[in-house]
Amino acid sequence: MTTPHWRRALACLLPALLAGLGSSGAVQAQSIATGSRHGLALQPDGSVLAWGDNRQAQLGFGKVVYSEVAGEIALPSRAVAVRASSAGVLVLDADGNVWSWGTNRKGQLGDGTLADRSTPKVIFRGATAITNGDEYLPSFLIDKDGQPWWWGPLPSGEDAALPRRAAQVPARLTRVEQGGKTTIALDEQGRVWSWGEGVACAASPEFTGPVAMADLTPITDIAIAANPSSRATPLNQYPQFPRSLVYGMDRDGRVWKWGTEPGFPSQQSLPPPPQTFCPPVQTPQNLSGFFYRLRTHPDLARSGVVIQRTIPAAWSTLGLTAGGDLWQWKDVIEGEAPGVRLTLRRVATDVIDASGYASEGIYLRPGLLYITRDGKLYGMGSNTSGHLATPASQINGLSSPGRVALPAGAASVHAQPTGSYALLNDGRIFAWGLGAAVFDLARYFDMGHYSQTPTHFPLPAPVVKLAVGLDQWLAVDASGSVWSSNGWGSEIRPGNAYQAAMVSRSTGMPLARDAAVGSYDYGAILGVDGSVWTVGSGAGIAPPPPGIGMAEFFAWQALPRKVLGLPHSIVQVASIGDVSVKASYALDASGGVWFWGDRTFYGIAGQDGAALPFVERTVNTPMLLPLGQKATAIRTHDLSFCAVLEDGSAQCDGKFFNEHLGQQLRLHAPIRELSIGADEQTLGLARGKRSGTVHLRLADGTVWAWGQGRYGQLGSGTFANAAEPVPVLNEAGTGDLDLDPATPNVATASRPPFRVKTRLVGNLRTLSFSADVFGAAAGGGAGNGTTNLYAFATADLDTWVQLDGQGQWSLLRAPVPAAASNVPLAGEGQSVPLPILPQFVGTGLAGVRVFVGQGRDAQEMLQAQRFREVLELAPED
Repeated sequence: MTTPHWRRALACLLPALLAGLGSSGAVQAQSIATGSRHGLALQPDGSVLAWGDNRQAQLGFGKVVYSEVAGEIALPSRAVAVRASSAGVLVLDADGNVWSWGTNRKGQLGDGTLADRSTPKVIFRGATAITNGDEYLPSFLIDKDGQPWWWGPLPSGEDAALPRRAAQVPARLTRVEQGGKTTIALDEQGRVWSWGEGVACAASPEFTGPVAMADLTPITDIAIAANPSSRATPLNQYPQFPRSLVYGMDRDGRVWKWGTEPGFPSQQSLPPPPQTFCPPVQTPQNLSGFFYRLRTHPDLARSGVVIQRTIPAAWSTLGLTAGGDLWQWKDVIEGEAPGVRLTLRRVATDVIDASGYASEGIYLRPGLLYITRDGKLYGMGSNTSGHLATPASQINGLSSPGRVALPAGAASVHAQPTGSYALLNDGRIFAWGLGAAVFDLARYFDMGHYSQTPTHFPLPAPVVKLAVGLDQWLAVDASGSVWSSNGWGSEIRPGNAYQAAMVSRSTGMPLARDAAVGSYDYGAILGVDGSVWTVGSGAGIAPPPPGIGMAEFFAWQALPRKVLGLPHSIVQVASIGDVSVKASYALDASGGVWFWGDRTFYGIAGQDGAALPFVERTVNTPMLLPLGQKATAIRTHDLSFCAVLEDGSAQCDGKFFNEHLGQQLRLHAPIRELSIGADEQTLGLARGKRSGTVHLRLADGTVWAWGQGRYGQLGSGTFANAAEPVPVLNEAGTGDLDLDPATPNVATASRPPFRVKTRLVGNLRTLSFSADVFGAAAGGGAGNGTTNLYAFATADLDTWVQLDGQGQWSLLRAPVPAAASNVPLAGEGQSVPLPILPQFVGTGLAGVRVFVGQGRDAQEMLQAQRFREVLELAPED
């Protein structure tokens, strides 16, 4: 079909409109972007650089983090059983060997180490059954004599790295399960055994040896209610629930229960006293909730497919037929139109066993493994914890920029917490990383496609403007239409079609020239006439029609609505938010910044919103922020806001910037662009109080970084945080990253004393760390153009260890030995390699900080302050 003349004309006119209204001129394309643990930069030639963590494939350099199709996991013998947990995989083969692989922070692999391993390895010979624990529960096997062995996180609090006998039971067991500090087991005769603390119906809640439950018909299936006497919830915190509750299903399908059932409080009353059932009593099966007997998918029932065995999986159910067909399905929403979601698929045929899992870490990506009749093992889905027995990290991370392979030059770069985007000059969008999934529920069973390398996201028209937020984006195409990543803001979203769709203009919204994304279906759109429209919030807009219900209100709010009270000279919009907070900012042509929305938390409007009366916490009429001078650009992320000001400084408020007290950023050269990363703790990526990372592009073209840097996200060559801004290195590591080579760089005394380019592979269980150390700008040699290198480490800033020339670490002593002596570092252009931790396998490095320095001797190095921190390991690394 021929494109209408008006649309072709508008496509030519829109770039001019995008240049901005009013005297402030155009808002430049985004040339730097910050995720939670990675950064991006757009170079003048259109190439894109990336640095930082790559565990979610956010650097785009290639890494097996997710596989949509099943691949064989080679084993030398026939597999007969597979059990997967969030941490890893256990497989039992036909010869009785138990194989393991995955993550291993608590000894879950049972190989005598705490090192992660992505290759299968035998950990026990002569087993007949296996049970896979997780981060809080031990794994089990039953040996050829029917006796139980366990390893991993034991209920005593010990992490057992090797299998050991769990108990001596006077029977041959077929199955073992753990609940808190109580172990239950089923033997060949259908008797249920228990031991540990809190044993159901035992005389005392203290430790009890293996005892069989009396007065019980033979049992074929068992389950245990989570006994609160676990590592996470000590027994003495729950005196009203000192014993476990056990369920058993007999050969006739009847469900029995015995032990102590707690009483749960309601909003109106305290909890009733617990009930004890000894001897066992029969209970309706549909009340137990512990036996996985979900109804099959309605399409299977209609087609006459009979499921003989159901297996729980992450957000879905696996079902096996007598013929070996493996099906996977999700619950069907009542009244949902057919075809909106892919809710049923046949995974494989000739299957004898299967297991589902959700990987560790952010987003808990799903996966599954299955065994076919010929004994072959297959896996598909998430590999972030090594479940697919493929090295999950071909490139673990970069402390300095590396080039991303794109098919053409980019016009702008964008980052989500664990994903990346590039808008190319030809209008195509490329995305990579787990946080940049292509969502299409009708096409992908696991909701989205997760790209390990840059992958084209097709849209019907070229894009001229892109905005991204947490798991979402908005794109303005060449005609001025706006597209959303998963249908929000469109007429199709009420049908739950999570796929790219055009944002509705049925409410009168004009063609667009800019857009911004907060999070969770909230954003702002800038029209070509300077008007601003929001999606997903009632702040700043006209009230809804009277008399509408709650469902109608949310549907009304989900479409673009015009913001009232703003001047028609807006040149840029920005949005901010999380699940509960939604707010926006707008920059007008005269340099004023306007705010509207919820200002309750983190002082995001420069005020202590929590101290305001409740009715004043939401700003419904846009207010002008008192910045004191004109702003040239605005940027938001994760409940933080910054305005780049006319004098080259930046005024910031919110979560990362002293909340309502704010913080002013001023460097040796004017700031032209600023990018804020997401908080690691907010995203579940880290434990303990954290903050984010900030990147700044200066007027001389250099890029500086400040804040969190443990994963190389600063791009400064280190894996350590920075309390003061540090320069991002160029691709070669030989100088500063310069996005404007034609402009002379501004000299500054605030740069580090020398450059380093470090390499970190692995984590606390398997770690390798080394560095290239460059010459110091101000000399400091030992003579004849040489110098000495020193390396120190500490975990508490009180006890220090040193690295000597033989690569050995020992307590700090005098005289301090050099890690490398008389190395040729006459100037900044020279570098030498320094092995720091060539290969560390084990544990004990949590919280370690490593420093490197250079000088004639240690005293001269300290006096000249010619040292810098190069590594800081967080507890979860």
